[in-house]
Amino acid sequence: PRGTSGCAHGTHVAGIVAGSGPSFSGVAPDADIIAVQVFTQFSGFFDCFPSPSPCVGAFTSDIISGLEFVYAQRTERNVAAANMSLGGGSSTTPCDSDPTKPIIDNLRSAGIATVVASGNAGDSNGIAAPGCISTAVSVGSTDDGSLGTRTDAGSSFSNSDTFLDLLAPGQWIESSVPGGGFENYAGTSMAAPHVAGAWALLKGKKPTATVDEVLDALASTGVPIRDGRNGVTTPRIQVDAALDALSGGVARDNIAPGITGSTTGTTFNGMA
Repeated sequence: PRGTSGCAHGTHVAGIVAGSGPSFSGVAPDADIIAVQVFTQFSGFFDCFPSPSPCVGAFTSDIISGLEFVYAQRTERNVAAANMSLGGGSSTTPCDSDPTKPIIDNLRSAGIATVVASGNAGDSNGIAAPGCISTAVSVGSTDDGSLGTRTDAGSSFSNSDTFLDLLAPGQWIESSVPGGGFENYAGTSMAAPHVAGAWALLKGKKPTATVDEVLDALASTGVPIRDGRNGVTTPRIQVDAALDALSGGVARDNIAPGITGSTTGTTFNGMA
């Protein structure tokens, strides 16, 4: 994955969520970010295969600890979502025996979504863990029409299955990288933060909204995209329509600016 030797991947993901500047913007530019480091450098051949070593990866125990840290912040900060642009393996059914599920459940009960990339193996019958957990919000990738791609075509690398929750643009996405520049990256890692940013916007509009309410608003108003590999149709998010749905049909132009000022997104970044 891009950025494994440094901070490029995480910076790119964070920019998609909440980048803010005079000529560019992330999805939720008024949101704050809590950066949580869960990664370790590995040097063993089998630890890194098929990627070359050294590489970076995350122990499940460290991911759980990171999510527990986010859960502990819930009384001090208004956390909307935990973004996890990471994952591995593939599951053809919800992987609810995964040890990460209890803390994802706890976050969900507190109104905090765990938004997870579906994976980049091009699997049409499986989702990477921990995105395959039924109480996580799994996100696949669509092309955005740039650099020769077709708008709203499913990205060929994106994992998919009948229990995939949402789609968002993931190829090619221009966002920030260290040093003040911008680059185009592709991956479900780029799709997930679009959803995490959208989550901050919707929670900013309705702070009391549950994870189910926000997910329903995004799913019910999304553009249906059919995956030709498996025939599965999944909604690609439309943030303005979801805001209207969550606010009971209030016109988007009537929503006050700055609605994300009190919301916080959390990013765990590792899978390009």
